[in-house]
Amino acid sequence: MGSNRSKLTARFLIPSIVGIILFMIPVKYNGDWTITVKIIADIIGGALGSVLPLLCVIIVTISAVMSLISLGKPKFITEHPILKDTFCTSPIWVAVRVLGAIFIWLTYLGVAAGDEDTGIIHMITEGGAGGFVLGDLLTVLVIIFVIAALLLPLLLDFGLLEFVGALLTKIMRPLFKIPGRAAVDCFTSWIGDGTLGVMLTCNQYEGGYYSAREASVIATTFSAVSITFSIVVLAQVDLMQYFGVYYLMICLVGVACAIIVPRIPPLSRKPDT
Repeated sequence: MGSNRSKLTARFLIPSIVGIILFMIPVKYNGDWTITVKIIADIIGGALGSVLPLLCVIIVTISAVMSLISLGKPKFITEHPILKDTFCTSPIWVAVRVLGAIFIWLTYLGVAAGDEDTGIIHMITEGGAGGFVLGDLLTVLVIIFVIAALLLPLLLDFGLLEFVGALLTKIMRPLFKIPGRAAVDCFTSWIGDGTLGVMLTCNQYEGGYYSAREASVIATTFSAVSITFSIVVLAQVDLMQYFGVYYLMICLVGVACAIIVPRIPPLSRKPDT
């Protein structure tokens, strides 16, 4: 009995602690505060180098083409659960994906037709718009999504959510109208990275652990501003010396919004289904 209990405890503690270290604890790397998953993503990104933009172009293109094909409801998509969940969407989102594919190809090929100030294509593809999204944003997000898909089970599947949920239900439910297990989402979003928080929330919603309203509340009130994103913003405007006061104000305003917003429309009208 004692041996089994020790094994179960180790099976809970070891993956959960590793997951917390990877996703939730800020560390200083090359002079900047970040999280371990982001460091791993940066190392992989540096190794892949120039291949990443092309990989992003291929992914967006496949998404657009397959979404267009799915409008015809072919059996090879509708009868395959993964393909159906990935590519079957509303006509509006299909149009968005197709536009995204067009824009990303224009950016990747360096098309900049029109006047520098008024040309629409130039405004889409120039370095501060499409160039930034393709070269700096998508290349990082693609790697983070892949790594998170492999490593998020450390937070999800070994009992951490259930343990935290049992401890914090009496706090999270009255204050924020969300389950106690959502505390892990909130910490991951605020301390780690908002993108990872959204992925975790989506995973829990699709698994049936959150209702539509709860998932919407978590994604909109807790996944907005992470520590890492706040550092990027302050560094951009050269105000890092005010980080402590700045992030304290973000936390205070964020918590106040997280208490108020779920109680007013539109979030209060989302169905608990």
